Amino acid sequence: MSSSANNYKKKVRDSLKEREHIAILKHKYDTRISNVKIGKHAFSKGDFLTAIRKYTEYLEVVAEVNKIPGIYELHPNHFDKNKDITEMLMISNLYFELAKVYDATGKFQDDLAKCLDQFVLFSANQPFQVVNSEMCRKHLRKFKFKNHDLFFKSYQQIFVKSRKCYIATHCFGEDHPHTENLRNFRAMIINKSLGRVFVRTYYLHSPKFVSLLDKNPTLAKIITPPLRYGLSLFSRLLHRHILIK
Repeated sequence: MSSSANNYKKKVRDSLKEREHIAILKHKYDTRISNVKIGKHAFSKGDFLTAIRKYTEYLEVVAEVNKIPGIYELHPNHFDKNKDITEMLMISNLYFELAKVYDATGKFQDDLAKCLDQFVLFSANQPFQVVNSEMCRKHLRKFKFKNHDLFFKSYQQIFVKSRKCYIATHCFGEDHPHTENLRNFRAMIINKSLGRVFVRTYYLHSPKFVSLLDKNPTLAKIITPPLRYGLSLFSRLLHRHILIK
C-alpha cells in the first residue's frame, strides 16, 4: 500500500477520533450540572471521595472546553462577564465547596489552599463579590473548620484584592491617587475586627448608594461635590499621616 494511502487512512482515523472526542466533551458539558448535584448529595452524606470526584469533573470539563490545562488555571478572564456570569458564580462556589470537602477529610492541604485561592480569584471584583463574602462569613460562624485560618484569610482577601471602591471610584475614577489611598486604607483596617465590620458594611451598602446616584443625575449633582471634597481631605490625611509611615 502506498504511503499516500496510509496517510489518508491516518487522517480519516484522526478525524473520526476528534469528532468522537468533541461529541463526548459536548455531552459531558451539557450534563455537567448533574455532577454538581451528585457531588452535593454525596457531601451531605459524608461521601467525600464522590463529592471530590464529581466537583472536579465539572471543573475539568469547563477547563477543557475553554482549552485550559488544569482546574487551577481557570481564570475570570477566560469568561465573558456578561454572558457567563452564572457559570462564573457556579465555579466560585464549587471551589469553595471543594475546599470544604478537603477540610472535612483533613487531607489534601495543597488542594485546599489552591481551591480557596481560586474562590478568592473568582469572587473579588465580580458582581457576586458581596454574596460570596457573606457566604464565607456565615460558614466561618457556623462551622468549625479544621483550617479555620485559611478560610478566614480567604474572607479577608476577597476585599483586599478587590479593586472596587465604589464611592471613591464614583467620585474620582478607578485609577485616581485618592481611590488608591482609600484602597490601601481598606487593606490596612481589614485585619482588625472593627475594620472588618466597617468594610463589610461598606460593601453591603455602597453599591446600592452609587446605583441610586447613577439613576438620579439631579441627586448626584447635589451629593457628589461635597462627597468628593470630604473624601479628598480624608485621602490627603491618610497619605500624610498614616500610609506613608
